[in-house]
Amino acid sequence: MSKIRILSDQVANQIAAGEVVERPASVLKELVENALDAGAQRIEVRWEEGGKRLLEVADDGSGMARDDLYLALERHATSKVRTAEDLGQLATFGFRGEALPSIASVSRFDLTSAEAEGAGQRLRCEFGIIKEVTPTPRSRGTTVAVRDIFAQLPARRRFLKSTDTEHAQLWGVVARLALSSPGVHWTLRPDRGAPLILPPVADAGQRLGPLLGEKLGRLVPFVNGERPWQLRGFLSPPDLSFRDRNHLYLFVNGRAVRDRLLLAALSEGWSGTFAKGSYPAAVLFLELPPEAVDVNVHPTKAEVRFREPQRIFAWVRSATEEAWSQLRGGLASVLEMPPKPVEAEFDLDPSRRSAAQHPRLWSDHSGGGLATYEALSGAFEPRALDRTYPTAAPAQQAAEGEADAPAIRYLGSFQRTYLLAEVMGEAGPELWIIDQHVAHERVLFERLFLRRHAPAVQPLMPPQVVRVGPADLARLQPFLPELAVAGVEAEAFGADALVVRGLPDFLVDRDPQTLLDDLLIRLEREGRVDLDTFRRDLNAELACRAAIKKHHALPPELALRLIQDLLACEVPNTCPHGRPILKKLSLADLERSFGRRV
Repeated sequence: MSKIRILSDQVANQIAAGEVVERPASVLKELVENALDAGAQRIEVRWEEGGKRLLEVADDGSGMARDDLYLALERHATSKVRTAEDLGQLATFGFRGEALPSIASVSRFDLTSAEAEGAGQRLRCEFGIIKEVTPTPRSRGTTVAVRDIFAQLPARRRFLKSTDTEHAQLWGVVARLALSSPGVHWTLRPDRGAPLILPPVADAGQRLGPLLGEKLGRLVPFVNGERPWQLRGFLSPPDLSFRDRNHLYLFVNGRAVRDRLLLAALSEGWSGTFAKGSYPAAVLFLELPPEAVDVNVHPTKAEVRFREPQRIFAWVRSATEEAWSQLRGGLASVLEMPPKPVEAEFDLDPSRRSAAQHPRLWSDHSGGGLATYEALSGAFEPRALDRTYPTAAPAQQAAEGEADAPAIRYLGSFQRTYLLAEVMGEAGPELWIIDQHVAHERVLFERLFLRRHAPAVQPLMPPQVVRVGPADLARLQPFLPELAVAGVEAEAFGADALVVRGLPDFLVDRDPQTLLDDLLIRLEREGRVDLDTFRRDLNAELACRAAIKKHHALPPELALRLIQDLLACEVPNTCPHGRPILKKLSLADLERSFGRRV
């Protein structure tokens, strides 16, 4: 008996679905690309539970006849390719003929279509088995409804992320598709948040703000070349940068792609404009003759292969380098200058302290404004210590002649950044060098995160609207209650924005947009984030922003108090982000370095 068998169409389609259908967002991509290939001018998208329960795409495209409904669910059935030669000049999004049968094999699938007004047909399919095809009234166009994806494939369904994550992924796909089709009217109706309507526009630049957030609405347009060889798009000015590469959107002949060659060319293009570790935002549309690019190298067409990669690399690099050079203008030297040290000293009397001098440390619990570090330290109960070294007594106790002398003697500071102290360790005297910023960051973090001290909240008058884009709003929305606990009072405002009504007292003069951007970077970088991880990241971010900065001189009393509070921390050696806080040099180490002992 033969060991080799031909798979049934249902099993073959489910295997193909593993390449084409990764999650609801990939279904959305395939369905919308079909609508665009059908000439749709209006597209409406609706989803529930992040697309896991329902994902529906309706369009006003050319539609299909009854026989086409059956053929659309056959493998490798397509209206876009006739001969092998057609693969070398593809000008459509879809062409493999795998998407619809793959999607139908893993879901409850409804396909309704009409070539003329009122004369429609509806096909109902359950997990690859066609149940019925019935006449139904419909205007010209097609509607595809996908329900209960992977319901009969529990192993595949378990790999889906949380509803919030899938919801955000859907918005990300919508953003790319809507940017590449500015002339199409979009209506987006998720089951959470307000609907978003995008009327047709002449240029993708008019959609940057609504889709990607207010910051990316500042991108500057540029064009290089003429069709069919044209590079156009939008670049961030030199004063707008980010800490990751998540704001780079690349399109080749209207198709959103991930391409290492283009990213490498872009990286060389922005070199000299943005500092190391900072990344720009860019939305680039590369227009080429169809025969100059091969899009048939990846099941989901997310990657491409260029016929002349060296030419494309050199072109994108030089074009973007020239564009950023023009944008840079006279800002380059300013951007490369190190920050000027703060010269002002702190006055212990808050009434004599100017706004520029204020360390912005912490607010007292009465809500009556900012407190000095001394007041901050007295507002918390000391934690019981189990340390191998003694803890210093408060400075005022030493002044009153307490019997227990301090084990720490503050020596001074270096560059108004590093505190120097003599500490009596187990093996003898030690010189400690302490980074004041990360030390204070650790102290504040433990009070926020470990001891759960709630900060005083300062209402913003008026409240500030922060446009983050639909995808980022979806990522942040599940964590809004935790933001409120930490003093950031915000709520959804429409489909693409948050309204911030209050901030922790110590951050009231900071930009809410920057704070939210930093949190979004962490969510994007770490993927699926649970509440405890988000709480830790949030409190680490708040502590970092509130901590005293370098080049701020601390009076001896406050410097000593900071060292004492650091010793009371559970993890006194590193900040919440893992940076070292202090360096220790023993007396023996110093004497050896000066040749006093062998």
